[in-house]
Amino acid sequence: MRLLQFQGAGSFSVVEFQGNNVPPYAILSHTWGPSNEEVTYQDLLNSTGKDKSGYRKLTFCRQRAAEDGLYYFWIDTCCINKDSSAELSEAINSMFRWYHEAVKCYAYLSDVSTIGSTGGSVTFQESRWFTRGWTLQELLAPKSVEFFSTEGDLLGSKSSRVKAIARITGISTEALLGRAMSQFSVEERMAWASRRETTREEDIAYSLFGMFDIHMPLIYGEGKEKALRRLRKEIRELSGDTAASLSQNTQNRSLTQDMTPTYYIPFLKNRYFVGRRDELYVLKQKLIVDCNCQKMSIVGLGGTGKTQVALQFAYIVKETWPEYSIFWMPALSMESFDQACADVARRLHIPLAVGEEGAAKELVKQHLSAGRTGRWLLVLDNADDAEILFGAGQSKGIVDYLPESEEGVTVYTTRTLDVAVSLTRGDVIELRAMDRQDAKDFLKKSLIRKDLLCNGAATTELLDELTCLPLAIAQAAAYLNMNRVSIAKYLKLLRNTEQDIVGVMSREFRDNTRYEGLANAVATTWMVSFSQVQARNAAAADLLAYMSRIEWKAIPQSLLPSVQSEERLEDAMGTLCGYSFLTRRETDKQEGREEAEAEEEWYDMHRLVHLATRIWIRKYSNAAEVTERAVGHTASVFPSDDYANRAVWRAYLPHALQLLESKPDCGWQNPRGSEVARGVLPAEGPA
Repeated sequence: MRLLQFQGAGSFSVVEFQGNNVPPYAILSHTWGPSNEEVTYQDLLNSTGKDKSGYRKLTFCRQRAAEDGLYYFWIDTCCINKDSSAELSEAINSMFRWYHEAVKCYAYLSDVSTIGSTGGSVTFQESRWFTRGWTLQELLAPKSVEFFSTEGDLLGSKSSRVKAIARITGISTEALLGRAMSQFSVEERMAWASRRETTREEDIAYSLFGMFDIHMPLIYGEGKEKALRRLRKEIRELSGDTAASLSQNTQNRSLTQDMTPTYYIPFLKNRYFVGRRDELYVLKQKLIVDCNCQKMSIVGLGGTGKTQVALQFAYIVKETWPEYSIFWMPALSMESFDQACADVARRLHIPLAVGEEGAAKELVKQHLSAGRTGRWLLVLDNADDAEILFGAGQSKGIVDYLPESEEGVTVYTTRTLDVAVSLTRGDVIELRAMDRQDAKDFLKKSLIRKDLLCNGAATTELLDELTCLPLAIAQAAAYLNMNRVSIAKYLKLLRNTEQDIVGVMSREFRDNTRYEGLANAVATTWMVSFSQVQARNAAAADLLAYMSRIEWKAIPQSLLPSVQSEERLEDAMGTLCGYSFLTRRETDKQEGREEAEAEEEWYDMHRLVHLATRIWIRKYSNAAEVTERAVGHTASVFPSDDYANRAVWRAYLPHALQLLESKPDCGWQNPRGSEVARGVLPAEGPA
């Protein structure tokens, strides 16, 4: 074995050692640049090569070794005489052992910079080093691997970044932390190499010698297939491992091709998708790039586009990180989850007996948890119903059948914040309405007649009316496309009688990126959520019904009907905020509010939710009774016109006016109407 020793004045000497007489040494792992820029054995003999770009690797390795108290180090470019085929063969057959016996291994990532964005610089996870065939054994064999940037800055060690490296490479943490290679099946070890490339095709087999403790002659020119065939034969003869008898087709799939990922995504990529750059960036960075977490939730009001963000992310992962398998499962019901698991099992070639489709979810969980698929992304969409998710009583929920593996990451979409927090704690993305420009771009993409957007003022008014809610924009575009009306006409319908508004906002339209059979219309998309609130928290449902009759914004908590206790009230309001039906207002005295007013909790109800709730009540309850109770309650709490009540009177007045205006809407007939009106509204406002 040849080692390098620094001689001073920038020169190195090559020292040969035989047998067990090798001193402690460091070893370099790197990816080759252009071959004419790497320092060779002949360069060292002739004292040349200092002008080559690869010379900095020698300098770097010498400095690191000196800091670690090591006088010798080894680099493949210049410690092997590649002009000698016999020496090259001996070196390749010994290389795994040499890396294993090194005191330190320095992995030099020449494409990773620590001084900010530089030309061609990538992140640690994206480094070319993780894609090359020879660096696989250089990662696994050494006891200690430290990673360095092109500037020589420490990026971490194999042990400190083991989880991230496991995600990047698809290698189990046990293997990375030093468990003997013989403890892993032949199939698993070959799978680790399946994602890697070598410059010379035969090296995809030769680079695996040490991982299987195989010694073979090199026959460059034999081609990859023959090299792999010889390797398989040696493995069978040496170990007798039954896994080595894998069929030719299985091995070819693992080694001669990239490992084929499995995809189960029920929707095509949404070509109308726009925006959400910040949310997608967070998903990519936390789940894939930085590996800060393995699970994230996207939470938001129905219609904000949670499914579309998750779908866009799935296709970004498919295109950018093709080694990931992707599985999409709906959580609409246990039956829909069962069906998705059965479909995934078939895609993964997991055998299912006839009539045993119900067992698929447990088999898929075991398969993905065992890491046999490599890296994967699972999307659990519409995780809204807590009972379906977490189970009830002795019944298991969907979460009991979800896989857990260091190889996998999971994204949940849900309408409820408490579900999101239960699933992923603080790793939650709260999705709100689109920003104005993205909303405009989405509308433009969705319209057939782009000239409709020429009226900029009308377009802005429409987006404001729709609160930049993606589903509402998609519905408006569908209406405009089908009915060939102008934006001004559509706005007129939205601002006309409530009957017109209900007709427009309740009209269903086809959307291939949403589940078949689910409501697409804005006015009906929240019906399931309303029913969930009613079943889970009756007080919250009653408050929601009351608020649907009053003004949708600036609702003071003191105006609301009383609940049994303050804790029950907080729970009810928390439920409504958790579904994003309400948002708490940030108020302060600088806004001009008086002290009593500023100290109170204030709420805004989403304008379209306000409309949808009225439709829900009309359909499933007695709207006239709801309105009468609301008027009666408001009359009972409305203050007198005493000047001391000025702040409260001013806060309640818009809601009282809205209530009285809503009476005809519900067909409410009350002979005491004028009396109630006088009770609610003072004859003369405070001075």
